Amino acid sequence: MTKAFIVGNGKSRSNFDLNLLRGNGTIFGCNALYRDFDPDYLVAIDSKMKKEIVDSNYNRDKVIFPIEDECWEPAEYNKHRPRSNAGMNAVLEAIKKEYKDIICFGFDFLLHDDNAATSNMYDGTNAYEDNVRCTLSDSRNRMGYLGYILEKNPSINFTFVYNSTDLVYKPALNNFSLVHYNNFIKTLKR
Repeated sequence: MTKAFIVGNGKSRSNFDLNLLRGNGTIFGCNALYRDFDPDYLVAIDSKMKKEIVDSNYNRDKVIFPIEDECWEPAEYNKHRPRSNAGMNAVLEAIKKEYKDIICFGFDFLLHDDNAATSNMYDGTNAYEDNVRCTLSDSRNRMGYLGYILEKNPSINFTFVYNSTDLVYKPALNNFSLVHYNNFIKTLKR
């Protein structure tokens, strides 16, 4: 399959049935997604989340814990090398596996709404406490990092799926597109 689905945990995906993705591509999930859904691969970079996954006895053959250096934005992009996030690392894993169509869900850092841009399906649970929660500044910095990744991979098509009512920042890049959930669902085989 040439399609990779990257399931982030922003609340914009809360009403989408992830089971519709099965059989349509390879599913990369992030962090606590395994609590509710079994992706083909599960990506995590933070130690508390990784410990939870290991302690849960979740199938280790499906887990990707990137090496430590990959958990930070590259110096080529940002000399200060801030911490990356599981969503972007899942995108990078799909790129390594040579997927040419990468479709992302729950990447709420692209939303105009400041509260929605930091939303998370697992707020308040283990590894998602307030003291480690994504700030608006973190969220907005992720936009730049996403742009960098897209620019470095012009031969890959990146699609981001949102609700029709969501206002989304749109990078002016030829390999970036937006689609609403209703239209996306029509493209899936059942």
